[in-house]
Amino acid sequence: MILDERKPYAYCPYCRARMQDLLAFGRTRRVCSECGFVHFVDPKVGAGVLAERDGEVVLVRRAVAPARGDWCLPSGFVEYGERPVDAAVRECLEETGLQIEVTRLLGVERYTNDPRGPGVVIFYRARVVGGELHPADDADEVCLFGPDELPDNIAFPSNRRLLQFWRGGKGDGT
Repeated sequence: MILDERKPYAYCPYCRARMQDLLAFGRTRRVCSECGFVHFVDPKVGAGVLAERDGEVVLVRRAVAPARGDWCLPSGFVEYGERPVDAAVRECLEETGLQIEVTRLLGVERYTNDPRGPGVVIFYRARVVGGELHPADDADEVCLFGPDELPDNIAFPSNRRLLQFWRGGKGDGT
């Protein structure tokens, strides 16, 4: 079975011969019948940040699908030529107006249920070092929440796991 729900290649991008489903490298993949090109469905790479200020975490309310209206950590896709840590800093600034300093890698999560295809998100821990809190980009609201004030409608399983970890005090930087 092909993991990617997008329409698979019908023709090879190199020689234009018809692609077919064959077992390649332990999975069924699209393989060119002429030149042998194998289409690997590679995940999109994203970066996110659990940013704190005075014991509170920064969350944004999504203004776009998927999960429109739900809260999540500032995050987005890594652009070509960009380091994931720089993408996390950029996304936080774009979505919240806040400047952050990344303090450490927090975790790596995967997802497979996005209509845009599968992905990997690299999460960092950070502290707010400047800027003014205001929503922008694909967020329509941004707020700081204490551990006992988190909203119920948290988007994405990865965000729920990381916030539960944070709420439990296990992510205190030690």
